[in-house]
Amino acid sequence: MPGLRRSRAAGALAALAAAVLTFALSAGPAWAAGSVRAAGPTIGPVQINPVGHPRLCWQAGGNGSGVTLERCDPAVAGQQWSLTSDGVVMNGNGYCLEAGTAVALYIDFAGQCAGDGPHDGQGRRGQVWQYRAGQLASAGTGACAGPGGPVAPGAPILRRPCPAGSRWSIGYSAVTVAPGPGGGQRGPDGGTFTASVTVADAASAQAAYGVAVTFSLPPHLSASGLHVTLPQAVSSGLHVTPHHSAASDWTCDVRRVTCTGILPSGASGQVVVTGRLPAAARPGHSYTVRARAAVTGTSQRPGTPRTATTSLTVPVRPAPPGPASPIRFALILIAAAAFLLAGALLIYITRRRPRHAARHRSRSRPHARPEPDHDPHSRPRA
Repeated sequence: MPGLRRSRAAGALAALAAAVLTFALSAGPAWAAGSVRAAGPTIGPVQINPVGHPRLCWQAGGNGSGVTLERCDPAVAGQQWSLTSDGVVMNGNGYCLEAGTAVALYIDFAGQCAGDGPHDGQGRRGQVWQYRAGQLASAGTGACAGPGGPVAPGAPILRRPCPAGSRWSIGYSAVTVAPGPGGGQRGPDGGTFTASVTVADAASAQAAYGVAVTFSLPPHLSASGLHVTLPQAVSSGLHVTPHHSAASDWTCDVRRVTCTGILPSGASGQVVVTGRLPAAARPGHSYTVRARAAVTGTSQRPGTPRTATTSLTVPVRPAPPGPASPIRFALILIAAAAFLLAGALLIYITRRRPRHAARHRSRSRPHARPEPDHDPHSRPRA
């Protein structure tokens, strides 16, 4: 039975391969199972700067040199950094960031920057990094990168407990805001209004953290609802961590008329506020609503304002005629039926009255005496 023998041999080989794979996985390094690596494509090369200080950048030189803050210069290779898909922060000079036993962070080429650099003395490795919400954390040591003094040129970057105090922007966001559709409708008690803005982050920028969109309403308008519609983002290859870019990433406060959240690279969406018009609103009136989008968790690209502003006009239109209520419609039907019935009764009475009058006249007229027949050939009596 050659076929049966071949199938049994194939099954034995498959079982052997599964056993070898299981052994290899179980014999792997223990830290690999618990480490969290950066997911997605490589980010960069870009500059790393403290949030709110877009003109100060990380800089490092050759093998073993420390990392310091210096004035940003895109022509300096030591200021260009990349976060690879396996979590390695690579310098433009070809070295990677280490969180070893020293307090100060430094760069080297240990393990050819493959993510398995030297131990920190406790069997953990500090060459794998994770960037989230502005914090750059070593996945192996649990330490975060933080400044060793005031945020100024020459300040060293140290290994500090998380959170490290300062947040870092890997690259720049480019958030803008533009007026969207809106309007008001006059009602019995003033009416309602809707105003919206479109907020967007450029596809060539990084994800924008801590985006806050705030509306400023005129004194006579009051907000009653606030929501965000954020469709799927356009992938640009500059995402730091993957986000599904859903509206659930955002929170809204109607009292403050503010929505806050994360805006991924290449994403755009609408922030909509609804509310009540004043009782004095009339068709033809208009109100000016202002909005601003501030970015607090990421450095905005140089030349792009950290707080973008816009204004939009809310015109008041007459309310469209609504459908009649069931009770009103029934009353109209009853009135129409009564009118038709009265008209029919009037027509009947009007037609019956002449006939009755004619009969009455014929009955009340006296009977005339019949005249004798007149014979033209008869002679009159003497």
